[in-house]
Amino acid sequence: MASIIPSKNKNFLVLVLLSIVISFPAFPNSWLVGSSHTYTVPSQVRNLVADGDTIYIEGGVYLNDATKWAKRDLKIIGLGTGSNRTTMRYNGDIPNHKGIFVFETPGVCDNAYIENIVFDGAQVSDADGGNGAGIRFQATNLTVKDCKFVNCQNGILEGNGAVSTSNVIILNCEFENNGYQLPNAPGFSGFAHHIYISASVDTLLVMNNLYHHPRGQANSIKTRAQRAFILYNYIDEDASGYGSWEINIAQGGLNIVLGNVIIQGSSSANHGIIGYDAVSNPIEDFYFVNNTVINQYAGNASYFNIAPTNGIDSFKVYNNIFASIAGSQVSLFNGNLPGGLDTSNNSFSGDYLAYGFNDPVLGDYSLTVNATSAIDGGINAGFSHTSFSLTPDFMYQSFNANLLPRYTLGSAIDIGAYEYDAPTKVQTLAHEKEVTIYPNPTTGKFRIIFSEQGHEYTQLVIYNTLGSGILRAGCKDMMEFDLSSLIKGTYFLKISGSKGPHYEKIILE
Repeated sequence: MASIIPSKNKNFLVLVLLSIVISFPAFPNSWLVGSSHTYTVPSQVRNLVADGDTIYIEGGVYLNDATKWAKRDLKIIGLGTGSNRTTMRYNGDIPNHKGIFVFETPGVCDNAYIENIVFDGAQVSDADGGNGAGIRFQATNLTVKDCKFVNCQNGILEGNGAVSTSNVIILNCEFENNGYQLPNAPGFSGFAHHIYISASVDTLLVMNNLYHHPRGQANSIKTRAQRAFILYNYIDEDASGYGSWEINIAQGGLNIVLGNVIIQGSSSANHGIIGYDAVSNPIEDFYFVNNTVINQYAGNASYFNIAPTNGIDSFKVYNNIFASIAGSQVSLFNGNLPGGLDTSNNSFSGDYLAYGFNDPVLGDYSLTVNATSAIDGGINAGFSHTSFSLTPDFMYQSFNANLLPRYTLGSAIDIGAYEYDAPTKVQTLAHEKEVTIYPNPTTGKFRIIFSEQGHEYTQLVIYNTLGSGILRAGCKDMMEFDLSSLIKGTYFLKISGSKGPHYEKIILE
């Protein structure tokens, strides 16, 4: 018989934020926007949509059309593919002084979901702050999935001083050539960024994104969130990128940076990769585990720059590769030594091209047999103080492809963002349908069926969107459940066993 798990602390594990489908009110309307339809640009439906509606935008370029949305629970989805992606492009300064898509008012514009849209060229005038954004979000709860942000002053700019409990989720997106830049002056800085997340955010999740070629001293990720989960991303400054920090922890908090590839380019503006600016959030715990960090700047550089002289409770650095260009004078820490420092089983190299990566020239930092200092060189990193597992479950392969599952294949976990020889082994699993949930969506009753390939799973847990375990059970070939007594919405299923974790969403209607 399935057992009920008592609610535990609100720690927004990755399971919390992976529930990216928003629950909408009953009987929402759908709107179709495109050149051959009644409404040819998104702004034309702005005053027609109601709370909970879905706006579908056909492929093509929508030029100089910016919209301040004024409803909550909106779902805005691009239908374009390939060379005909749905593209919101702006030439010149945006008259609303904020961005291409703007969600301005908390309580009115909450719970926005945006999928498969390109935001190109967002800028506002210097007189209005020079801080235009592809998405300017000032309400509560934002999910962005499968989007691209290019040539903008900011890709995503979030923040409202009246909000303190927002959650921001950014999945499978690409950020390219964002930041403030005057014409023909690549070194000029307006301090705009690929993404900027303010202290109004309770929890930030950025996962399986590509950040590259920042301009004008932009940060790739700048966060003031109370909690940030930066998981399985590829953050690359590029040789011609002129960016500042790859990750900027602007006021502390709980920050878990796990399984990322992080590259400082040869033209870096400040010669540091991770910045830790202040300790003004209630929690001050930093976990940096199983990342591959590459410094390509040839002069004096640092992997971490620590501004606070005290106040950091935990600073755990485990199982990372730190590799630099030959001849660079690079230090692990610049500024102050962080409080709570705990380092173990990190690998350092003064020549990243000779480390044993598969193809570092082309940006492939998976391991070959020659990466002897990394293979089986890691250690169990344990858990954060909030009980978040610091063992990576996935590996980045591309922002527009699924994450690869990660398993420990030798006597110990490998150091860095990749497990040696793992891709070949795990890719074969992608063709096996191991777990079937039917019906899904469901009104409450559903079945979970395990195929022959799924027999190695032994335990499942169903979580709600606060990260609390609702139900735990041992796995059998076929299992029946009834969640009809629960609140309608999205739940998350984690199945564990010798094959590693498997995740599914359950939508309760």
